[in-house]
Amino acid sequence: MTEKELEQIQSVCRAWLQRSDTAKDSRLTIPAEGSLLRPVELKIGALLTFDNVLILSADDAETGVCYAKLIRQPDGLEEVFITPWAKIAAGSGTSPAPEPPLRRASQQRYQDAMEHLAQIQQRAREVNAAANDIDRWWVESESVDSSGPPRYLLYTNGKLLGHSLLERSSSGGQLRGRFYPSDEYFEYANIFEALPQAENDCLEANAEEAYGIFNAGNDEYRTRYAQLSGQVAELELYAETEAGDRIATAKIELQDLSHLYDDQAERWLLITTEPGRS
Repeated sequence: MTEKELEQIQSVCRAWLQRSDTAKDSRLTIPAEGSLLRPVELKIGALLTFDNVLILSADDAETGVCYAKLIRQPDGLEEVFITPWAKIAAGSGTSPAPEPPLRRASQQRYQDAMEHLAQIQQRAREVNAAANDIDRWWVESESVDSSGPPRYLLYTNGKLLGHSLLERSSSGGQLRGRFYPSDEYFEYANIFEALPQAENDCLEANAEEAYGIFNAGNDEYRTRYAQLSGQVAELELYAETEAGDRIATAKIELQDLSHLYDDQAERWLLITTEPGRS
């Protein structure tokens, strides 16, 4: 990529990030025109920090490179930060770029934020563990045969990956439940097991840079997350009822946290149904 191409991409990113309808997972393709020799697909990543600062990043959907970020404060004030050409060139192997100096205030603020986040995550794990005990009792006490709660089946390319009771629901057509894998699931398990950590690494990299801390491996984290997300998209997951009826879904997400929590029960299926459909 040339510096001229980058300028054109970042000009589009700046305007796109400031639009009111731009949100997490939004996508935009810049056609091959002007300085661009090939189309570039962009994807929005989002992070809400502990102090309610929203960070939107315009990333390359293929490589994970972050072209620009928008930082929006709780009071509505916002600012767009453009990734320097030297940093993107260094990430592509064009030439090394020096690390920018770390500001002590930014480092301390980031450290405080990460410590606070760790405390929140620990409390969430404790609450989740208590909820898990209740879930296990409920699932074990209920039959999953034809007379029990309905099962929802997850498929890829005609292969049954497993099922869920989708026992939890929330507003907006979101259904969630424990996922019970089939033997064929383990053909793809490595993708779903690696994805949560890759997403966490990507979000932490974005949080670091929002506080002025730049690490050489951040682009690798984003690239890894983009690659795994692409592999999941290629599976074209879909869900059906036991009767064989396809469920109209806006989003399907399989969270395999079994390695993270060292608990084989920590697999979850999340389905967002299309508005007005079930």
